[in-house]
Amino acid sequence: MPAFTTPDGVRLHYEIEGEGPPLVLHLGAGCDAGLWRAAGYLEPLAKTYSCVLFDHRGHGKSDHPTSSDANHIDRYADDLAALVRHLGHARVSFFGWSNAVAVALKAAHQHPELFNALVLFGPIAPRATAEQLAAGSRMRVAELRSRGWWFLLDGMTAAETLHPVPQWMLDRITATDIEPYIAFSEARPLWNWSPWDALPLVDAPTLMIVGELEDPEDVMGKAASLMPRATRVRIPDREHINAFVDSEVALPHVQKFLARHAGR
Repeated sequence: MPAFTTPDGVRLHYEIEGEGPPLVLHLGAGCDAGLWRAAGYLEPLAKTYSCVLFDHRGHGKSDHPTSSDANHIDRYADDLAALVRHLGHARVSFFGWSNAVAVALKAAHQHPELFNALVLFGPIAPRATAEQLAAGSRMRVAELRSRGWWFLLDGMTAAETLHPVPQWMLDRITATDIEPYIAFSEARPLWNWSPWDALPLVDAPTLMIVGELEDPEDVMGKAASLMPRATRVRIPDREHINAFVDSEVALPHVQKFLARHAGR
């Protein structure tokens, strides 16, 4: 079972499927790397790319540290850089969903030499003050401890009535250890960094994909306009989860972008 150990002693699991230019597939909070196969992305992408299915810390077969320090975004970004170097690649392309958007921007900000192209699937929250971040973190942590994953899922599933979230997806999320995500949420006010800081500085070609209903104010359009080489695509009539699991709609945008920028 392929794995490597980070400098802070966390063992991280990955799998590789397909041949071609390397493409790291990175999830957000919840689930495991097998979701890429279940959602219909892996089989088409593996025909062209060497797909690296990464169980980032706290997920799947990787270790599940539960301290705030171990779940700081700096750790997640360093893990991504360590994965690329462990695999022996000079550069990779990246496809990430949800929380992986911030991780990719942090990693590409710190390690621009490692990335050919970025596919960022999901929203970026508007910039917030330190006080807003601290208050939001306290509320989120309290709700997560009280209601578990359903604190996030209740609102999402209520909004996704036209294209309901499939039960298999809900089952995968709720089966995920929630403690690392609680620690990630606790660490959020300690980042001393915002994805908005990175946007003007990340020069890698970037495709931003977002559900139309999860971004009604087109915040991602503004985010894309701040990047040197970014394009924003909106998936009509979709929220956060059902935009991602409907791979037949999203995948053609990804494939067209990667064909231009993922390297050979």
